[in-house]
Amino acid sequence: MSTTKPNEKTNTKFNFPSQSGGKAAIERILEAYGFKNRQALCNHLGVSQSTMANRYMRDNFPADWILTCSLDTGASLLWLATGQGEMNETVKVVDNTVLKRIKISNGIKTTIEPVTYDSKLLPETLTSPFVVNYDKKVFIVDAYEGEVTDGLWLIEMDELASIRELNRLPGNRIRVENGKASFECKAEDIKVLGKVVARTEYL
Repeated sequence: MSTTKPNEKTNTKFNFPSQSGGKAAIERILEAYGFKNRQALCNHLGVSQSTMANRYMRDNFPADWILTCSLDTGASLLWLATGQGEMNETVKVVDNTVLKRIKISNGIKTTIEPVTYDSKLLPETLTSPFVVNYDKKVFIVDAYEGEVTDGLWLIEMDELASIRELNRLPGNRIRVENGKASFECKAEDIKVLGKVVARTEYL
């Protein structure tokens, strides 16, 4: 039989915010990056001043920015989200996986600092996952060699890298989705580097 009184709050392990708490969270993100103002954060995240102002003034909880900040800086997700604990405290997990990370800018791949990822969040079927920063999004990609099937892929064409949705067509042809610039080509015209298994994008 429960002994909890009608208006008594039960204790929980963590005090997670709902969809509010945006102002405090953004301030913690600034602290984690070491930025002195929100404009510097806008520049780093690739978002407009109006987007930042709307989230800040409406106190909207920036879950996507928190995840990106944790990946970039190694700051504790718990601290970024709630203010609990220490910014750089070690998260106690059974298994952490250090993932290689690359950045794609104007089609050029550059290796940047690796990130530590909780292996429990990665599908067990992955063979060689890595992180890709591209087009204001963060992708988890699994290295792949083989025939292309329908899906989102990291590819190279004419030695320029990008992430594109591909669709397999009859006659060993591939349709590359790119909005108004979508096109078809031979499968051998595309070098497949990996299959996208997850992504986080800025709003």
